[in-house]
Amino acid sequence: MYQILIVEDEVRIAETVKEYLERDGHGVRHVTTVADALKLIDAETDLVVLDLMLPDGQGERICERVVSLFNTPVIMLTSKRNEDSRITGFACGADDYLTKPFSPRELVMRVRSVLKRARPRDRIIRLDYDIVIHIDRRTVTKQGRVVRLTPNELAIFLCLVDNWKTAVSRDKLVEYINAPDILDRTVDVHIRHLRQKLEEDPKNPQVIKTVHGYGYILGVKRHA
Repeated sequence: MYQILIVEDEVRIAETVKEYLERDGHGVRHVTTVADALKLIDAETDLVVLDLMLPDGQGERICERVVSLFNTPVIMLTSKRNEDSRITGFACGADDYLTKPFSPRELVMRVRSVLKRARPRDRIIRLDYDIVIHIDRRTVTKQGRVVRLTPNELAIFLCLVDNWKTAVSRDKLVEYINAPDILDRTVDVHIRHLRQKLEEDPKNPQVIKTVHGYGYILGVKRHA
């Protein structure tokens, strides 16, 4: 069963679309605003059916975010019929485009088609504190926002994640740093930077904990 999010402020349209998609075997959620959509969309969302004209903003904003963060397919709905609107929609990353009024049966068929040819999804690892590692894209997000890690920071973090529940020595972490003249304290510098980027309180770290006299250990639960 695919998980589909409808972002549509016209309740009658949304209820009809939801009914047809559920009949087709999908799990369906519905929101009416850009703000609610941005809170709800995550890596488990398989497809977004997206109205472009929403009360608190333009649907293109949602499309750009969901495509850039999760590579999720998007079908746009709009009352705009001009060519420029369609071009803008596709430029934001949309996979298909339907103008209102439309046939719910046609939308279901388009959903099937888009899901069938959907872009490969990221392999992901989920951690507590809403930290998500996108393995294929080599990026990290926290609460939906991209955390900018250097290649060495990411390599160290992945080592700790791969060795979840096990302390990793400084000597071992040194092997993951690509730089000349590495010292143990170089690892400590990278860990400090990681904490500044990932921890709620870097002075009281919960994500990366110190094992005194040895190294570090991942302090949060790995969910995948």
